[in-house]
Amino acid sequence: MIRAHRSARLILALIGSAVLIAACSGPTLPNSVIVGTTATVGWPGQFLSANAATVDATSGDLDVAAMTRSRFAELIDGVPAIDESFGTVEITDPEGFTVRYDLAEPDWSDGIPVDAADLLLAWAAGSNALLPDDVDPADLDDGDEGDDAGASANVPWFDSVPTGLSETQDVPAYDEFERAIEVTYPDPVVDWQTALDVAVPAHVVGALAFGLTDPMEAKQAVIDAIVEADTSRLATISRVWNDGFTLGDGDGSSIPEELLLSSGPYRVEVVDQARLDAQHVTLVVNTRYTGTSTPEYERIELTPVPTSDPLTYVGETLDVVQVPPTAPNRETTREMERLDYTVATSHTGELWALVLRSDRGEFSWQSAREAFVGAVPVRDVAEAGAGPWAGLHEITDVVLFPPGTDGHQIVGEDLDPESRFEHSEEDAIAEREAAGIESGTRICVLYDAGERYAVDAFHELRSSVEPTGWDVRDCGSDNLEPSLHDDGWDAVLTRIPIPETTDGISAQWGSDGPANLSGTADEERDALIDQLAHTADHYEARDIRVQIEASIIDESIVVPLTMDIAVTVSDRDIEVPGPRGGARAALMSGVVEWHLAD
Repeated sequence: MIRAHRSARLILALIGSAVLIAACSGPTLPNSVIVGTTATVGWPGQFLSANAATVDATSGDLDVAAMTRSRFAELIDGVPAIDESFGTVEITDPEGFTVRYDLAEPDWSDGIPVDAADLLLAWAAGSNALLPDDVDPADLDDGDEGDDAGASANVPWFDSVPTGLSETQDVPAYDEFERAIEVTYPDPVVDWQTALDVAVPAHVVGALAFGLTDPMEAKQAVIDAIVEADTSRLATISRVWNDGFTLGDGDGSSIPEELLLSSGPYRVEVVDQARLDAQHVTLVVNTRYTGTSTPEYERIELTPVPTSDPLTYVGETLDVVQVPPTAPNRETTREMERLDYTVATSHTGELWALVLRSDRGEFSWQSAREAFVGAVPVRDVAEAGAGPWAGLHEITDVVLFPPGTDGHQIVGEDLDPESRFEHSEEDAIAEREAAGIESGTRICVLYDAGERYAVDAFHELRSSVEPTGWDVRDCGSDNLEPSLHDDGWDAVLTRIPIPETTDGISAQWGSDGPANLSGTADEERDALIDQLAHTADHYEARDIRVQIEASIIDESIVVPLTMDIAVTVSDRDIEVPGPRGGARAALMSGVVEWHLAD
């Protein structure tokens, strides 16, 4: 059993001695690495902060973190994938729901161990449990000027991505020697395996916060501040955690090395930001990495995507690039495939869908919504939107599970959502009349007029449902986001995310959710979402998510069309497995699996 208040100073001193001894021999490249190899990636991202666990992290920050940070687990298509070479996660007390996060023997790239100090800092940042009781977190939102309100209030507020850790209150029991902490949650949480994110090194945070030069003293300062709940010192720590890893202005040559430490397979060597609109990041193999999967390429270059036809640069200045599924890109990729370049598609974590507004107009009636969705020929509309990429945009009729997952299959088998759509013309007319909807009833469909998929899908939708008695009006907008707040539209044809988290489900499909396009309000679904958030078993959680999907299907508020896709093209000299689906660092997460072509 872990002891909660055990002195760490002797142990930290011993660890520090061990680090110094190990440093004398020096690290070597993993056997998998081929010396001198470089993969150059066309990259649209911006690397602004080495802390990718903040709510303001950019897609570029997440790309870099995918290569430079190890984690206990990450979600892949909604399923936790455990990395036991970094550590293990185990429920040690199901009744009290205590979870042990136990590190293996990972190191930061400077040779300092990842240990209990890093875990405690990750807990403090993820939970915000050390905020004084008299401070309301709602008062700490950033102002219009982007000021850190927590800093101005001198309270320990970490601007972290919300997880189940936010429900915890008690400082975890910890053991420095075994590099572990035990976190007690008041109730089970669905994301217990992925909640703890070791995003930044505790010894760097301690050094920046308190001006310490010895890494072990800096670790101890972080531990002491957390265990003693010292509000003043924790406020200083939170300011460093929030803002101290921002790369700042300049050409990149003055970025302190300690901000770029890594626990993943690569480390950042150079950030060239002489041009903010064309940032270039160089990563090299992290010789201190202890993970099971090690890379083959010694160096990864993230270089700005050329503004004009990036596919013409593949095989010249680029090895890998992702491009959108446009008609010109389809023509080019067909030719490239014939020349043995590799072309792969993967979903972006979003799907194209037609969402019906249920709280106003004709669609405030359930029977009207059912009649309309029954008239929609999903396959024809989806293929029109996909254009030359039809067949690669995977058609889906599910909104909470991506294709290929067991949940997606269960929804199809048990709920048969496909039967709600593509009714015959005669049946569609009869259903409209039975709902009391007059022929020629106008329906205003909003969409982004600058999106080729949306434009073509809309025109197919309008012409297809017209014979069934629906008059679909063109409400396309050149600026979709503000138009969503108008009251004049009845349905919107757009991309929507497949939520990974319960917060995401609540935002999209919960009552009063900030991203709720349908205006739906369903107390039973809200209760299911809350139940899902507090379900620890993966299979039980999946089945509750299926129930939530069923409630959405029953309400007839959405017509799913296809998955949104990204197109990855790679040179003949490199083997890049098809990127995983999803919105978070989908391409760069698989970089350790890239190989020289035979």
